[in-house]
Parts: sequence; structure tokens; C-alpha cells
Amino acid sequence: MKKLLITLLLISPFSFADWGDVYSCQMTRFVEIELDGTVKQYKLERFQFKLDSTEKAMVFGKGGYLNDYNIPLDPNRSWVTIPMWWASSNYELLHFDEGKLMSSGIVKDGITSITANCDKF
Repeated sequence: MKKLLITLLLISPFSFADWGDVYSCQMTRFVEIELDGTVKQYKLERFQFKLDSTEKAMVFGKGGYLNDYNIPLDPNRSWVTIPMWWASSNYELLHFDEGKLMSSGIVKDGITSITANCDKF
């Protein structure tokens, strides 16, 4: 039974990832929590990102909230081939694991939070 589970895990589409891979994602939640505690719900968006080997970053496509955003992977907590990684900037933290993306960021008037399901192209 263990061998079967390991084999299925290894042939999963998410068990192989590499630089240059492109992911298509659908947000499942997109909110902002304002300083006074008010929660704003935003329209859910589709977006894409690429794992860029030159920049060692997640590079997002055009359009929407993440328009042309580029966020470097954390070299101490990222294993592209697994695929699982963390990416961060001064104001943003993203985590990707097994097709699930979570993002939190500090904006002028509060905190944004995004969750999304992603598939490799």
C-alpha cells in the first residue's frame, strides 16, 4: 500500500516543477482588512505566474490586482522541484504548496489576503 501511495504521489502533476513553469490560478478568497477592522471583499480574479530562473522569482502576468508583479523566492524556504516555495518582499508574503497559493500583504490602509487554486500549464 505504501508503494502505491508513493508511486501516485510521484506521478502527480504537481510532483514535478521547474523554472520556466507557468501556473494558471483562480482566487478563492480576496479580502482587505482595514485599520478599523472592516473587511472588504473583492471580485475574485484569474491570474497567471511564471517561475523565472533569471530573477529567481514568481513573475505575474498582465491584468488584475497582481498586474506585472514580481516577487523573489526565499532561497532558504523554496524547493521549486517539489513544488513548494515562499516568496516575499518588504510588504508581501506568498506561500505555494501543492497547487495552493496564499498571499498576505500590508497596504496603506490595512492588510490584503488572497487564496487561490493553481494548475500548471
